[in-house]
Amino acid sequence: MQPRLRALYRISARADGPARAREIVTSELSARVGRSTLDEVKLLVSELVTNSILHGQAGDDGTIVLDLDVNSEIRCAVLDHGSGFAAHAERAAEGGGWGLRLVELLAHRWGVTRTAEGTCVWFETARS
Repeated sequence: MQPRLRALYRISARADGPARAREIVTSELSARVGRSTLDEVKLLVSELVTNSILHGQAGDDGTIVLDLDVNSEIRCAVLDHGSGFAAHAERAAEGGGWGLRLVELLAHRWGVTRTAEGTCVWFETARS
């Protein structure tokens, strides 16, 4: 197993943000995990970044933060300066987006943390 990876990335809170997040995940994880895990993490990170751009608030520099922590498992978090939202994974069934529903279905654990600085949505999954 490769050594632990811990990295923070600033991502533009614009329409190209999810694609940039997928590029980062591919670059950092492709040699560390299997193809199906890589595809799953890219999908979930893309959904969290999209939610952050649509429902959150970028920092003064126009960015949100992607936090990757890869050790015995993978933990990804997306942080923005917004005040948060109601974390309802059921919204997809009501005609909304699938983001949090996918996170709930695919991740081993996930959650939302609110701080004085903003909102952090995170997930954890197995490293395989």
